[in-house]
Amino acid sequence: MFQLIVIKIITLMLAQVQVALGIVVLCLFSLLLLALLRIRRMKKTLLQKDEIIAQQLQSRVDILTNINQEIRTPLNAIVGFAEQLSHSSLEKDQRELLKTVENAGNMLMKMVNNVQDLSKLEKNELQLEQQPFSLYHTFTVVTTILRMQASRKQLELNAIYEGNRQIQITGDEARLKQILTNLGENAIRYTDSGIVSLRMQVDKTLDEKAAVSIVVNDTGRGIPATTLPFIFEHFSRRRVPYVAAVNGAGLGLAITKGLLELHNGNIHISSIEGAGSTVSCNIHYRVVPARQTILITQREVEEMTGDFMEGRYVLVADDQEMNLVLIEKILTRWKCRFDKAVDGKAAYDLFCANNYDMVLLDLQMPRMSGIEVVKRIRTDKDSLKANVPVLALTADTTLPDNDAFLEVGFDDYLLKPFRERDIYNVIIRHLPRNNEQVIESVKK
Repeated sequence: MFQLIVIKIITLMLAQVQVALGIVVLCLFSLLLLALLRIRRMKKTLLQKDEIIAQQLQSRVDILTNINQEIRTPLNAIVGFAEQLSHSSLEKDQRELLKTVENAGNMLMKMVNNVQDLSKLEKNELQLEQQPFSLYHTFTVVTTILRMQASRKQLELNAIYEGNRQIQITGDEARLKQILTNLGENAIRYTDSGIVSLRMQVDKTLDEKAAVSIVVNDTGRGIPATTLPFIFEHFSRRRVPYVAAVNGAGLGLAITKGLLELHNGNIHISSIEGAGSTVSCNIHYRVVPARQTILITQREVEEMTGDFMEGRYVLVADDQEMNLVLIEKILTRWKCRFDKAVDGKAAYDLFCANNYDMVLLDLQMPRMSGIEVVKRIRTDKDSLKANVPVLALTADTTLPDNDAFLEVGFDDYLLKPFRERDIYNVIIRHLPRNNEQVIESVKK
């Protein structure tokens, strides 16, 4: 009897334990469910905040891009006419004033180009050109300019090139110059005394590529440890406590990182606050075969003169009078014959009535757009006229890169603002040369 009572008591206790365990399990499950729901809500909130931040950043860039585009046309006149004025006879004080205008124009050009590059990098729209060039020549050009900037701050600039000075590679020379310039100028900007060192090492790999290593050292202010993780972000200079003492929009390093990633390269920065910084990056280029090197050398010599433009017949179309006047000044200096048109319809009528060596078209013109004009040119019954080189001149930074222009019929394009040398270098790539056959013979 006693045993039965004990068994019943144990059974009741086990039942109560099971109920208690069930309640505990239910409570734990409920807490877990609540925790999961809370985590989900927090994740959703964070994603929304990230999206808002991204939208705000993109909105900031879009606003700058729109302003950038509106600035380009008047800036083209400022930079272009200042350059043309420098070719005239000026008094010493007038030339000094002109130099100030040119410097201000250069600063604005760099600013608008940085905003454009940033926008295209974010949208994956930036394309790299593939043209042969000399690494040593590029390094020398950039370091010569940087040395002058350093001397204005009484800084010493050490420029060291290690490797084959004759090597020619294929790539985007302008972007390599931009990377070197951004890194060098940044080091100079944040160095008050001491030395800035820029080293480029070039090694030829077994697979016929050039491995380029760039290292920039400075004895400047250094970067605080709390700022270093954000150094490649847009507008990151605002995080630095001494920004009031320096110029710059805080886009240089962000753009440099984007350009290096576009090259499948990398960048690393180390710094000690108060002692200086070291930036290192690596890029690989394809080495140019020797026979191409001969051709490039010949053309580089020819590009230093404008004699080949004398007597060329050029059609220029732009609805902005200041742009037409600027192009007129440039073509007059080159001793070219030219006709001007203020809209697309007038440009096409002139094209039909004459035989031009080259056509320069603004894209956005009344009565007929530049794109419509070039499409009509390409369908002309006269095959020689239909194949005339046509270049697009535009201030629209939202347009796609070179491939889209080629598809509609343009041979190339030039983004405003531009200098005389810029338009010269584009034109020379597409106009036949009188000694082209000689160059081809030398190449063979």
